[in-house]
Amino acid sequence: MRYTTVFLAALALLGTSAAGVLAALPDQIDVKVKNLSPEDTIYDRTRQLFYQSNLYKGRIEVYNPKTKSHFNVHIDGYSSNGNGEQQMSGLSLLTHDNSKRLYAVMKNANSFNFGDQSDHGPSSFHSFDLPLSEDSKPVWSVDFQQVQDEFEQKAGKRPFGVVQSAQDRDGNSYVAFALGMPAIARVSADGKTVSTFAWESGHGGQRPGYSGITFDPHTNKLLAFGGPRPLTAFDVSKPHASPEPVHINGDFGSLDGTEKIVTVPVGNDSVLVGARAPNAISFRSWDNWKTANIKMTQRSELKNSGFTAVADYYQGSEQGLYAVSAYFDNGVHGGRSDYPLYKLDSSILNF
Repeated sequence: MRYTTVFLAALALLGTSAAGVLAALPDQIDVKVKNLSPEDTIYDRTRQLFYQSNLYKGRIEVYNPKTKSHFNVHIDGYSSNGNGEQQMSGLSLLTHDNSKRLYAVMKNANSFNFGDQSDHGPSSFHSFDLPLSEDSKPVWSVDFQQVQDEFEQKAGKRPFGVVQSAQDRDGNSYVAFALGMPAIARVSADGKTVSTFAWESGHGGQRPGYSGITFDPHTNKLLAFGGPRPLTAFDVSKPHASPEPVHINGDFGSLDGTEKIVTVPVGNDSVLVGARAPNAISFRSWDNWKTANIKMTQRSELKNSGFTAVADYYQGSEQGLYAVSAYFDNGVHGGRSDYPLYKLDSSILNF
């Protein structure tokens, strides 16, 4: 009896240890796709897939980290071999879990070409049903030229350089402009209406607009990252919203280099995580985003990698954060084939 008890205890301990080893998240996830240059990446926890923006080719890359297999989704009339008029800049899911839709933001290829910049080139927004396949086509697509004209008429400046989108509880989408001036366009859930939602005066520099945007379902607030300040909140219950500056408790540092931001569920609350190389910066609020506390973490690999986004990733119940880099220096046809996602210190989710 004594030996049986000891044996069972040892077996239980071994099982626990094995489970712990199996559950450990990898320090690095290697995505090997030639000339991928992912400006954005999101993880579909329900289907256990990464969706990545193939920047220069304007495609959606779908990567399975378990099988290390992938395929891409070509958008007719928009995607290219790498030299097209539009580039894939941002991706978002309708809901964090059990999402039925994926959204893709495409910017004009010359919007961020500061040597030969254009603020009137084509940019677009596309909605896809999930799950995706190689043959998937958009449920609807919209162009931003008309709403840019409306912004220009109302504000006297033309926003351009769309970078990221977010969806509210009703399925409306909000698309952030990073250049010209800080502005956000609103797209109805059926894609039939595109309207001016919010804007404010820029503060000079090459990138005066919002660099990222996300939605917090717990507070029903839209949050923009970067541009005139670290964080700006908006009330989505209104057809047109005024910017609400979020007071930051702590030293945020420079606004230079802010990129995309994502909402990460932590228990019954939300933590926002933004990219500003080489730091990932998290935000947590207890007063409906009037104020926010911050935490930071960094990895040396992100200093010159084109760190643009953070994705939350899961193995079973274990949650992790991963940094996504576009490696812009590789260029359109540079031939790079390895685009690693680096694990971040997930303690920045705990406040």
